[in-house]
Amino acid sequence: MKCLIKQRANNPEQKALRRQQILLAAKQRFDASSYEEVNLNHVAADVGITKAALYRYFRNKETLFLALFVESLEGLIETRHTLASSESLPAMICQVLLANPTFCKLSAILHTILERNLTHEEAKAFKRTLLELTLKFSQQIQSYPNGPKINQADALILLMQIQQALIGVWHMTHPMGAIADVIKHPPLNVFKRSFEDALKEHVQSLCLSFG
Repeated sequence: MKCLIKQRANNPEQKALRRQQILLAAKQRFDASSYEEVNLNHVAADVGITKAALYRYFRNKETLFLALFVESLEGLIETRHTLASSESLPAMICQVLLANPTFCKLSAILHTILERNLTHEEAKAFKRTLLELTLKFSQQIQSYPNGPKINQADALILLMQIQQALIGVWHMTHPMGAIADVIKHPPLNVFKRSFEDALKEHVQSLCLSFG
């Protein structure tokens, strides 16, 4: 889907809209392809701007996708507000994660790809934003009616452990190339796992460890 902009963004509102359109174009490309396959020339063309104009908003590919990660995490936190509170805590967490596949996919490459080629200030700003949003999510965990009564420190640890599990589960359940092909059939299909099923198993186990 193209979201072409007919004129140069001049005022703050237009610049904010332009930035949002770039993020949308990047998300649409990333949802359909791997990070390596996403080309910033194509993202810029989708928005109707030049690559040079895109760089006025995002210094490089990593900062663009870190911004997309932040937006995805914000969306994940908002998803929590739309869910009923009758589910168990593990079920709620899994629903939130599975409803935000872009966040899951970006989480899998966050530490190995996205958190590189950053300036000191960019890295600090990103981690501060990440801490702020993680604290907000941890407060939802603490106040969840069907969850264990845990303090903020434990809620933060639980969320970090869930993200660690998510990263491993994502890579194990999204094999590439020849591996993806050979595990389709017996007896090697024992290595083929469902992301949803494996994630639920890990989240359930982690939540139980906190009482």
